[in-house]
Amino acid sequence: MRHYEMHLIKQEVAVQYGGKELLLFQLFNERKLTVQKETKELLDKQIDFITESIPVIDVNRYLVTEFGGFRNYEYRNGGHCLTILQSKSDGSLFVNQNKINIYSNGTYEAETIFFEVLRKLSPTFFAIDHQSNKYGWLNPLKKQKLV
Repeated sequence: MRHYEMHLIKQEVAVQYGGKELLLFQLFNERKLTVQKETKELLDKQIDFITESIPVIDVNRYLVTEFGGFRNYEYRNGGHCLTILQSKSDGSLFVNQNKINIYSNGTYEAETIFFEVLRKLSPTFFAIDHQSNKYGWLNPLKKQKLV
């Protein structure tokens, strides 16, 4: 089973860290691996400073609207579940104030659909797969040239 974390990064931080995604990944990964209480508290403060709270009710409403047309979609146990039988893919998406978690099995189709819908919601979602050390923006940021 694959697991992805999505963090909503503040717009000004996202612009500043475009091209420096490794630094964001290292911060979130260090927080996940740290066992010392004092270090966790410090990392939590840093993460709180660069992230926005996810408006859980609004995001859940948006997802129900977006996924409502899928035959194999249901909202149960506080999560959005999508199964695509033809491609043997299934996924679940759970929204909380600090992050969105996606769990998926089989082919990549269900998670790709989740990513596409979230990409439309905000350009500053940062995705992390801690198992494979993969990370990046759901919607790559374009550098603005100042003249």
